[in-house]
Amino acid sequence: MEKQFLYIAVIIFLVLGLVDLSRNFIFKNHAEYVKAEVISIWQPNPEAVKKGNSKWANFIYSVDGKQYTSSNRIQVSMSTKVGDIKQIKYDKRNPEKIYGFSVKRACILFIVAIVLFIIAKFKLF
Repeated sequence: MEKQFLYIAVIIFLVLGLVDLSRNFIFKNHAEYVKAEVISIWQPNPEAVKKGNSKWANFIYSVDGKQYTSSNRIQVSMSTKVGDIKQIKYDKRNPEKIYGFSVKRACILFIVAIVLFIIAKFKLF
């Protein structure tokens, strides 16, 4: 049973990694990086809840001398605070839209999938 669970987890992590990687390549010509300031943060659970919680932020940034506020939120680290400066990706065709996918996250998902596959395959649990 545990082996099946691990293989299912491997498939899920691979799919999530492929989605992130493919979105990065599909929107590669339409995305640009910019330094942005966190202006608001939303959390689905109270700050005291650590397990299963996440932070989602809106940003303000300048593109070609014009200031924009993101129309959507992207997930940020739990240590992020209002006023922090982060590098984000925005859509060059619609500068108010920001992207949350990344090659780094895709690679991490692939590594986790590989580790889980090795654990399941060689019965290391």
